[in-house]
Amino acid sequence: SSDLIFIGAAVIFLSTLGILLIRHLDVLPHRRAPEFRTIGNDEAKIHIEKFTDFACPACAKANKLIHKLSKAYKGEIKISVKHNPFVSTHQWSLQAAVSADCAGEQKKFWDYADLLYENQRDWADAREMPKEFKTYAEKLNLDINKFDACVDGPEAMQAVKMDMAEGKRLNVNSTPTFFINKKRAVGGHQLIKAVRKFEYLRKKK
Repeated sequence: SSDLIFIGAAVIFLSTLGILLIRHLDVLPHRRAPEFRTIGNDEAKIHIEKFTDFACPACAKANKLIHKLSKAYKGEIKISVKHNPFVSTHQWSLQAAVSADCAGEQKKFWDYADLLYENQRDWADAREMPKEFKTYAEKLNLDINKFDACVDGPEAMQAVKMDMAEGKRLNVNSTPTFFINKKRAVGGHQLIKAVRKFEYLRKKK
């Protein structure tokens, strides 16, 4: 029985060590984001994955930066969004992510996301479910019946929770967190440094 205890402890130790090494090296597999959350194509030299929380002020600033990078590196950069709402801090960020994906089902993810970021102060600290989520859908001329059915259905919520589970596996503990060609960068400053490094290496070749 002592041998079994030793073997069990060894297995737990090795499993934990493996997880820590994987997180450190960022070699965990990354799920492909839905097409409506992606700008650019698969042939792009630089792929940025952004884990975000729509109620996070730093994420709102990073959103402007992402748009600038998309224009500056058009054809050379692919940008994908993953949801990582910290619901313990931002009670409506999970529902905001679901609503954005439902707008995405009608090809308006990025426009809806911009409205969420630009108007954070209007909804992020609301005491009740923010009415803004439907207001933004109406502003973008979405099919409201389809939007409501999507928000109330299980698929969009499941997709967001899968992103959250992926973020947990990748040890994403703050937003925005980026993976540039699967290398971690936290915050807008690190993102710029990483992109400039890739640009330098590209020109050097």
